[in-house]
Amino acid sequence: MSEADSVDVVRGIPDGSRAEVARLYWEAFGRKLSPSLGDREHGESYIESQLNADGFFCATISGRVIGVLGFHDSSRAAVGFSYRRLVQEYSMVSAPWRTALLMILGRRPRAGELLLDGLSVASQSRGLGVGSRLLGEAIIMAESQGMKQVRLSVVDSNPRARALYERLGFRAVKTESIGLPQNVFGFQRATEMVFRISERAQG
Repeated sequence: MSEADSVDVVRGIPDGSRAEVARLYWEAFGRKLSPSLGDREHGESYIESQLNADGFFCATISGRVIGVLGFHDSSRAAVGFSYRRLVQEYSMVSAPWRTALLMILGRRPRAGELLLDGLSVASQSRGLGVGSRLLGEAIIMAESQGMKQVRLSVVDSNPRARALYERLGFRAVKTESIGLPQNVFGFQRATEMVFRISERAQG
């Protein structure tokens, strides 16, 4: 059996894997999050404290998490927000401006859609189709819950991710500037992409 065949995808975060999920999340989004969350140590600690286990699909090999996909439904985001935790992790002085930067990156789901909130695959496990598997599970879940579409955003500095989404049937609907220099978050524009469930049914 090939390594790709041994990949399992589960809903939720496996026991004892929160730190690894936070590490993978930071690996993919640390450049974007570092202006608000600082260095890796503090960033991963904050993220781990805010993980919503019900908001993730995890890909595993022999129980080890090698890929994660967060999603935001009508109730909670994959990674939550706590002002109190920001104060604890950093300080009362910096918590307000850290909050302001995080709010710039925040998104909310619309009625009838599943909003994807971050895909990351361990570097040594890329090329096994892990990202496609995780996205496929999210689409299946959205369809089973009667949702109309799955939405995500991809930044202009990540063309490989956009190519993956397009191969799976996501289509760009609009591109917006964040209104800040690229050296702040590591990108200037984000493209909103959607997968329409009706097109899956027709296919």
